[in-house]
Amino acid sequence: MSEKKRPTDEEILAMLGGDEEEAQEVVKVEGASGAEYYVLSVDEAAWFDKSMERYMDDYRFDNIADLQDLDRLLGLELLSYRYTAWLTRGVGYNGELFDEKAVKDHKQKVDQEIRLVKKSMGMDRKGRVESEQQSTADYLKGLLRRAEEFGIHRDNQIAKAMDILNETKKLIGLHNRCDEEERKHLGVELEDIFTWLQDVAIPEYDKIDAQFRENQRIWIHEVA
Repeated sequence: MSEKKRPTDEEILAMLGGDEEEAQEVVKVEGASGAEYYVLSVDEAAWFDKSMERYMDDYRFDNIADLQDLDRLLGLELLSYRYTAWLTRGVGYNGELFDEKAVKDHKQKVDQEIRLVKKSMGMDRKGRVESEQQSTADYLKGLLRRAEEFGIHRDNQIAKAMDILNETKKLIGLHNRCDEEERKHLGVELEDIFTWLQDVAIPEYDKIDAQFRENQRIWIHEVA
């Protein structure tokens, strides 16, 4: 697929409603979806990036449609940010005059649209409360699951420890009841018992811990 052609300065101006002088201030930014957009100044670009980072940290976006909705929201909020800057200064970025009433009216419409988009994305107060409640429920569910897994781990550890202890007792018992020749024939010399502990019993016990530590890494990832 061929790379999308960069808009000309004239096309950018048509999209942004600027003049030739403003074209010098146009800065490219990348939205959450990966799409490229053009803003009117370095300050706007910094605002856009910071706002996008905040949303990405605070909310979970599961698919490209969510990210495209976030791009739309950021675009609307950028317009509101721009109009607020103009109204505060009384002039545009390059000192040009504008119709204050028209800008105020447009900002009001943009702010209304922002509220609707946030509501549809679950970013209004009701959506945040529901999300927090769901997050708490998921956390408690995960906590109970991890507690159960920890209990299973401890049960497995105890069972394996008992098996090792019983087998060790049996080997030592044989060692104590046998003479030197019988010990060698049965493989219960002290060296044999030590080798079994080192090469079989301890690795089997450690295997249980290794599996549990892998689950712990998954838990840490889930919490993060």
